Amino acid sequence: CWPNSCERESGHVFLLSFQIEQTFNYLDIQGITSNKPTQLLLEYDRGQLSLKLGSVEDVDEVVAHIGSCLHRICPGLSPAKAMKKLTLKPPERTAVLQSLWEDQATTDLGPCGGFSHMYWCLCDQLGLPFREEVQWDVDTIYQTQDTRELNLQDFVHLDNRDLVAIIVVLEYNQWFTKLSTKDYKLSTDVCEQILRVVARSSRLEELVLENAGLRSDFAQKLANALTCNPASALHTLNLTNNSLEDKGVSALSAQLAKLPMGLKHLNLSKTSVSQKGVNSLAQALSANPAVPTTLTHLDLCGNSLRGDDLSNLYNFLGQHNSLVTLDLSSSDCCLDQVCTSLLRGSLRHLSVLNMSKSVFSHRRSKDVPHSFKQFFGTALALSSVNLSGTKLPLEALKALLLGLGCNPNLSEVSLDLSSSELRSGGSQILEGCIAEIPNISSLDISDNGLDSDLTTLLVWLAKNRSIRHLSLGKNFNNIKSKNLSQVLDNLVHMIQEEESPLTSLSLADSKLKGDLSIVLNALGSNTSLIRVDISGNGMGDMGAKMLAKALQINTKLRTVMWDKNNVSLQGLQDVAAALEKNHTIRFMPIPIIDAAQALKASPEKTEDALLKMEQYLLRNHETRKYLQEQAYRLQQGIVTTTTQQMMDMICVKVQDHLNSLRYTETDVIQEDMKVAKNLMKDARNSKRVTSAINLPTPLFSHSLSHSQTLLQSMVDTAEGLCPHVMKWSNLHQELMEAGAGRMTVPHSFITTTLLEQSGVDIINKISEVKLSMASFLSDRIVDEILESLSRSQNTLAEHLTRKPQPLLHQDPNKTVLQPEAQTQEQSPHHSKRKSILCRMLRPVSVAFEMEFDLDKALEEVPIYEEDPPPPPPLDKKPTYFGELPTMEAQKLEHHTKLRPKPKKRTKPSRAPVRGFHLPPLSHSPSLSPSSTLLGLFLCLPTILYCVM
Repeated sequence: CWPNSCERESGHVFLLSFQIEQTFNYLDIQGITSNKPTQLLLEYDRGQLSLKLGSVEDVDEVVAHIGSCLHRICPGLSPAKAMKKLTLKPPERTAVLQSLWEDQATTDLGPCGGFSHMYWCLCDQLGLPFREEVQWDVDTIYQTQDTRELNLQDFVHLDNRDLVAIIVVLEYNQWFTKLSTKDYKLSTDVCEQILRVVARSSRLEELVLENAGLRSDFAQKLANALTCNPASALHTLNLTNNSLEDKGVSALSAQLAKLPMGLKHLNLSKTSVSQKGVNSLAQALSANPAVPTTLTHLDLCGNSLRGDDLSNLYNFLGQHNSLVTLDLSSSDCCLDQVCTSLLRGSLRHLSVLNMSKSVFSHRRSKDVPHSFKQFFGTALALSSVNLSGTKLPLEALKALLLGLGCNPNLSEVSLDLSSSELRSGGSQILEGCIAEIPNISSLDISDNGLDSDLTTLLVWLAKNRSIRHLSLGKNFNNIKSKNLSQVLDNLVHMIQEEESPLTSLSLADSKLKGDLSIVLNALGSNTSLIRVDISGNGMGDMGAKMLAKALQINTKLRTVMWDKNNVSLQGLQDVAAALEKNHTIRFMPIPIIDAAQALKASPEKTEDALLKMEQYLLRNHETRKYLQEQAYRLQQGIVTTTTQQMMDMICVKVQDHLNSLRYTETDVIQEDMKVAKNLMKDARNSKRVTSAINLPTPLFSHSLSHSQTLLQSMVDTAEGLCPHVMKWSNLHQELMEAGAGRMTVPHSFITTTLLEQSGVDIINKISEVKLSMASFLSDRIVDEILESLSRSQNTLAEHLTRKPQPLLHQDPNKTVLQPEAQTQEQSPHHSKRKSILCRMLRPVSVAFEMEFDLDKALEEVPIYEEDPPPPPPLDKKPTYFGELPTMEAQKLEHHTKLRPKPKKRTKPSRAPVRGFHLPPLSHSPSLSPSSTLLGLFLCLPTILYCVM
């Protein structure tokens, strides 16, 4: 620097030569000491530097300058803390410097707490290259997302030494509170730097190192790092899928017992730990007084915990704690003992219990402890119970269901019993309990070998009013075809039931093939299901076509899963075309497996079909279309049309009776005829009830604008920060006038946004409610008209039967209609409902009748017998009628005569015709074309005789 290298005096210039004795980074400073007024001692990582200055003011100025530089490098961190040690005598000097540094503090720290500037300085300190892409990612992406998590996955494409420089920043940075990585093996240098951050940072709260290739030695070093940092704020530790073993977990547990703030989240799943390590961990958690009130998530799944020697774990679960989520899945842990422990300590807060792929008990006793049922009957916050893959004894299943059913504290419980080998016994338990359980909202009973037992189980499931999601997949493997149709019919009846609570249905991996069309034909008019999973059924292109037809008219579905169905290009094109007419589907994942096969055969057309699907789904997420007009037309097409057909038939019968009684003069009969005519008039007018009630109503929208108030507030704030410049040249007024034009929101934008986005949803919901109410009122009126018309018809018919003699002027050729006996099942209301349900189901396509299974078609066909060789060819000689061969010359043979015939189970409806008839020639598969022609010539004489 020029002033320090030369002096000007008396017109002379003196050049002073000097050289740098030592250099080090500000961040290398380990401590500053000034025990004497003019002496300064700097400690850094490679030694010490002692300076003697002219006065105490010079010493304080140097210390103040160092502190200011450290503050610029590490904003948000006090210079005294960055120096690690500051000793000045007398102590009043330190207080003066602290006040000076506080006055220099700035509120603008830069993006992510000044990360980039720290990174640049640390790269200089470590002698590593500065990567501009790291600076850009943090300053742009991280700042935009406002995230406090530094994810190493974003930088694993760099060298390990670059990762070290990034991690070092967390020692000083006050912005990031979480460090995470997943499925990336960390090098030794990176692991050492992570441990250094844990040992020094007071801001790191969450450490997530999933599947990072860590061993037991890392867990031991992590425990030592926590010991060195009494100010650690770490409360979340996730070391899943690392081979820590008992040695590492035991060493780490010793330090977890000493954490002053406790832990909130602990995940040690798949860490190769056994009962010994888990007992050490549970003992440490019990010893920490803060853990019972802080720990909310404990995950130990995927560890081998088989056996009864888990006393410490059961004791910890039996203490009063704040656990919300407990995951012991795939650990062979005893379900009955866990529930017994939870009954004592985790009733108030436990919400998620995952015991999938576990065992109920290691004891041979078949008795179910009373505490098992009592836990599910007294839990206060339980919302999810996952017992998938856990084989439950029948009594345990019964206790579970009865416990949940009698618990008044629970609602919206998700119960997963998939792959639990329930079979017929479990089905019977479910049938006896499920209908009355009011708090299960999701039930998964897939892959339980239920098969034919679903026939009756679905009847009881339909009576439950709380289940909204039902999963039945993988239960149709060993079911006969004659029982399968009944099961699917009951399923269709369940989802088509009025006011059905079911909104989600999964038939995944059921391999139903063409039989899935029974369910697909019911989707078009279904008004309850929002989500359907039919993947893994092999329905083929015909199934895709049935799905496409359902999507064209369905207005309720939002999610459809349909991969692994052996769908080719044709099926993809059919569904893509259907989505063009569907405006409600929001989520339909691309059938990747089927699309991959189709891409091999026709890549361009397949890509075009998939692109269309994406475009239509994007359209459904953006500007939405009014849907209730389509729903109204569907209502008119199914319900109204069916009702009017029934009403028209009754009106025809009533009109016939009126015609027969038109000449009667009895007062009673005349009064009944008048009532019948009025009812027929109401019947004609009822066709317009729904449309009249469901008239569209205008939507009034009002918007309140606060632009002027907001502008005034902003200008006042600016004037408070910069009062002097705002007083010059009427800047306040100019800003108000210029800002008025910028603060205006166009009225057209508000109208368009409301109508095209939220307004459409509101209108659709209001229209849905209106249509529902209009349908209810119309149906109630029509039902009353049908009942009244039916009674009137019966009354008029009785009048006809009671007449002792023909009425005057009655046409003798007219037939008097007899009254029809009507049972309860044949009542107009019952018949109407049955007809509506039939109309809601799409008829089975004729294509499925041609694509039948060969094994099913040949079930009752007898064993094949080899046919005799064909007869020799006939000589081609001219013949005439007079030279026709006699019957003995060529005798027809019945080649299938020896096959056993099935017994006739029904009597013929009419007597056989004894006259002559010509058998169809095409129904003799054993005859060749030449023998068929010969048979025709043999029959000609008889035909000619009958004609003459």
